[in-house]
Amino acid sequence: MTNNAMRRNVDTGNAIDLSNHPREGKYYILDKFVDDESDYCDASKTAWIWSIGRRRSDGVILASTSCDLYQNPAFECLWLR
Repeated sequence: MTNNAMRRNVDTGNAIDLSNHPREGKYYILDKFVDDESDYCDASKTAWIWSIGRRRSDGVILASTSCDLYQNPAFECLWLR
């Protein structure tokens, strides 16, 4: 990983690495979301997660490397970087 800040945050537990989470298209599927002020990333792609939302139609929680889950009427935004 070339991003030292990301590596440091993952190593210290200040960031949660979603790289091994199941995917739905471009999104990462989360079993649950706990707002504990952690940051989120995909360390394998050196990409920060920018938004996490709960899909209104079925309650599935998705994480995105863009802000597309924020102010999206199909989602309840749970977290925004």
